[in-house]
Amino acid sequence: MILLFAVIYAGIMLTVKDVLVRYLVSLYSVSFLLLFISFQLEERINDVYVYILRIGGILFLAYTFFENLKLIKLIRRLESKAYIDPLTGVHNRKYLEEVFKFEIEKFKRVGKPFCMLFLDLNNFKQVNDLYGHSEGDNLLRKIAKAIKENVRQTDFVIRYGGDEFIIVTDAGPDTILKLIERLHNSLKFTYRDIDISVAIGSACYPIDGKNLEELIKVADERMCELPLVIDPRLRVGLHRQRGALPPQAGSLRLSYSCLYPHTGV
Repeated sequence: MILLFAVIYAGIMLTVKDVLVRYLVSLYSVSFLLLFISFQLEERINDVYVYILRIGGILFLAYTFFENLKLIKLIRRLESKAYIDPLTGVHNRKYLEEVFKFEIEKFKRVGKPFCMLFLDLNNFKQVNDLYGHSEGDNLLRKIAKAIKENVRQTDFVIRYGGDEFIIVTDAGPDTILKLIERLHNSLKFTYRDIDISVAIGSACYPIDGKNLEELIKVADERMCELPLVIDPRLRVGLHRQRGALPPQAGSLRLSYSCLYPHTGV
């Protein structure tokens, strides 16, 4: 029976994608495996070694139990209604602080870095000035809905303030680049008679900063628009800071140098 539990947890660890679930399942699997080995080796080796293995399994189980409790408490805090923006239905700025703590804790346990995407809506002020704040609110709700439809379920969407949104994700560079492209396409439209688009910058922990303020500052500085490439054969596209270069026709390609300047690509 103990071996069965170990095998079941090992199977779960191999199939699930969430790194925290895999982390906890691996602890359970090791715990049951140690207990199983201790029973199998009983009367075959010195009792001292058997007791060491058994105590190790019990300690692993106890450690896993307390890790579960800590994560459950943290998740409950994250899910609190106090962290929901009443206008858009996404999470609010206060929630970002808790998400950052959560991702730091995850990084310490499993070594998985995470990134922040900073989104700034273009021409939002014109909507407010010409059509009033109620239309501005409708636009923000539409933007928030589009963002949520384009991110993964495990990503966090936060309204940082005004027409600024932040996405926190632990996805890899390729996935983030595709996400950026989807967001640019989804958030480029005409609202009433005003052209709406979004500028996006990124910063990743721990390369670009060790605290929330540093990451936000870097992401804000890297704000860039969708790069366009004249020659579709080029592997890396042009990127431009907002207003630095005029748009050019061609195939859409995202540039690593825009998202990840430290890579040197």
